[in-house]
Amino acid sequence: RRLIRELQRRAGQRKSLLVMQMLCEDDGSSSSSSGGGSDVSSVDSSDDSSTGTTDGLIFLAAYESTKSRLKFAEMKRYLLPRGKYRKSDETVFINDLDNESERPWMTDEEFKQKYRVSRKALDEIYEKVKDHKVFKNKRGPQQLHPKHQLMVLLNYLGTEGSGANNPRQRSYFRIGRGTAHNARKRASKAIRSLEKQYYYWPNEDERKKISEQFKQKFNLPNCVGIIDGTLFPLLFSPQAEDAADYH
Repeated sequence: RRLIRELQRRAGQRKSLLVMQMLCEDDGSSSSSSGGGSDVSSVDSSDDSSTGTTDGLIFLAAYESTKSRLKFAEMKRYLLPRGKYRKSDETVFINDLDNESERPWMTDEEFKQKYRVSRKALDEIYEKVKDHKVFKNKRGPQQLHPKHQLMVLLNYLGTEGSGANNPRQRSYFRIGRGTAHNARKRASKAIRSLEKQYYYWPNEDERKKISEQFKQKFNLPNCVGIIDGTLFPLLFSPQAEDAADYH
């Protein structure tokens, strides 16, 4: 796209220069024909006209050459030969989801460790987002199965740091780096579409019920929610076996 824009810019410049050159020639011809002058001036004028015509032809040839290259570029999706590239393989997802064979590849515990949810929870999420328009292509290459795209996103969200970046997920799931990026983007958009159903501020009755549960279980009064990573300063270390874990 950058090349096409550059070619368009150059073609426009050369065409403008050609028009200006022709206008200058016309003005020079009119001046020499209307006014008198010596033979020397006539010769000089003739030479200038010849030079201007030559330059105009050069500009015209350059413009036509650029125009033809632009047309060629617009007809081609790729300007350079493409090497062979590995196609995505969904075998990893199929093996991870399998729990009906005699010896499944992943136990329920291993599946939850990898994707941070159980197979049953994954199925429930999938049923709610599978018909989202983001998973339906009007054109272009075929997408991964929507459930597999969810698995890519869940693995990414459940992995600390850069452990689930595009190169690692490519080798982890045997899919392209761009495929991994697009899968996370689509699955995230589909899940966010459920926001109004599941992510909202509780009403007064719900707040009372939640605060009572927090008080009974954690001895935290008037609390309706805790964000992961919330820190509470303590005056004294708790009298418990894991007291050393408190800072």
